[in-house]
Amino acid sequence: MRLSLAIVALLLLSLSGCGTAGSERDARGSVERFFAAFKAHDGAGACRELSTETVSEVESSEKKPCPKGILSEQVSPAPVTGVKVYMQSAQAKLAGGEAVFLDQTDQGWKISAVGCKPQSGKPYQCELES
Repeated sequence: MRLSLAIVALLLLSLSGCGTAGSERDARGSVERFFAAFKAHDGAGACRELSTETVSEVESSEKKPCPKGILSEQVSPAPVTGVKVYMQSAQAKLAGGEAVFLDQTDQGWKISAVGCKPQSGKPYQCELES
């Protein structure tokens, strides 16, 4: 009986790890699509990867619809070097030390903050965040 419980526990642990890997892959994909659209000057494509709140922030700060306003933001596209998922949130680390933060939504992973630089002993300072 103990052996079968141990096997079930191991199976459950291995399955939960698979879910995290999929979430990390999906979050990475969102960041990569955002940067590809931004580099191609595809504002609509970049905005599709943002959370609703972040879209509102772009429109408010730039006084333009998101597809036009996002291209005015100070975003530095960089390769994703790693992704960590924390329940409904994720952090993508970028080459050069910056980070992108994401939230899990009904539409998948959406970017809530980009252009985030680490601050010694303080929270990240982000160029764009909701």
